[in-house]
Amino acid sequence: MLLLYSWVRSSYAALADLHKRKLTVATCDSEALGMCQLSRYKVHQYRYVSPLDNADLFIDQICQIIKKCNPKVLLPSHDETEIIAANRDLFPAGVNIPIPSIELLRLANDKSAIQESALKCGVQCARRFIYKKVDDLLESVGCDVATVLRLRKGNSAKGVFYARGPQKTAALLESIVNKYECGADRLPVIQEYVKGEGWGVSCLYWEGKLIAHFTHRRLREKTLTGGTSTLREHEPNEILENMAFTLLDKLEWHGLAMVEFKYDPEKKAGYFIEINPRLWGSIHLAISAGVEFPYLLYLCATEGPDAARTYQKSCKVKYPWRSRWYLGDCIAAVDRLRSGMICDALRCLMPGGTDTYDDISWNDPGAFLGEILYYATGFLRSGSTNPVKDGMIG
Repeated sequence: MLLLYSWVRSSYAALADLHKRKLTVATCDSEALGMCQLSRYKVHQYRYVSPLDNADLFIDQICQIIKKCNPKVLLPSHDETEIIAANRDLFPAGVNIPIPSIELLRLANDKSAIQESALKCGVQCARRFIYKKVDDLLESVGCDVATVLRLRKGNSAKGVFYARGPQKTAALLESIVNKYECGADRLPVIQEYVKGEGWGVSCLYWEGKLIAHFTHRRLREKTLTGGTSTLREHEPNEILENMAFTLLDKLEWHGLAMVEFKYDPEKKAGYFIEINPRLWGSIHLAISAGVEFPYLLYLCATEGPDAARTYQKSCKVKYPWRSRWYLGDCIAAVDRLRSGMICDALRCLMPGGTDTYDDISWNDPGAFLGEILYYATGFLRSGSTNPVKDGMIG
């Protein structure tokens, strides 16, 4: 297998899972440092130009790498997924690329379009404020209504903003539109903020049919306003699972997807947020609990969906089960210290409280070192623990 965007935890989780199943995995990235780069599990590490900088050269380089290592499966794992889907016909014959169609990816990656699709499928979303110009919000948003503004493209809490009341919402919108040069066809999504817990329903579909699923609840997040989880637990939720299946069934999904929700336990109501149509940050929780999405995807691509279903039936899924991203918790501690939340910061730094770690493995210590070096160099370049690269949001 050839695994792209290899610096990050999600790709490393896939590498570790496939290595455990005695598969040969080569990894690629535009950066020299990262988790897979320093992992002992990879057989080779390749470099490519960032797809955000030069998509055509990126595709050409991936084609050359495929000719060198001749993988059975090519697995992108981040923003490059859409670029690869749009250029499938350029890749050498014989390599499986188990990702959704370009049409499905563009739909899922558009925060507005995918919510419209969810509503058409009968999947509940938070109340949306429809507008054509900023002044429209002065009439539609209530005086004390909390709002969430989302750019049409973004990830890991990037491109998400919060306000309260019509004036502050309108002012924030105007600032966002100007900063990110949002045209009339890319105006941010504005919704009423709903209270609740963050949940994810992770799924593997093959040609529109469900192969496996896994549900988790977020217990702690890297930033105080939400986003990437640093501690989460496996917990089934039939309400949210049925919502996810309804949407993905109607879309005739293909490949991996993590469907994100807000869930109000008092009302027992779920609110669809978005689809993450690729490897997701918390995937190690599912793998370690017994739903090995990367290996199941590999089986679907090489032996067929029945082989994946048979394998999953043989697995014991652990419940309850928790996983923790320790470096993420260290970053979260800094965020909380800045806000004067000393006790919360200390809780983030204390070890334990989990069954497994996303990034710490005594069998492969180089991966954790690679993660530390990646974040350290990123911080030195940008001054941010969650930097935004050109083309990442908008």
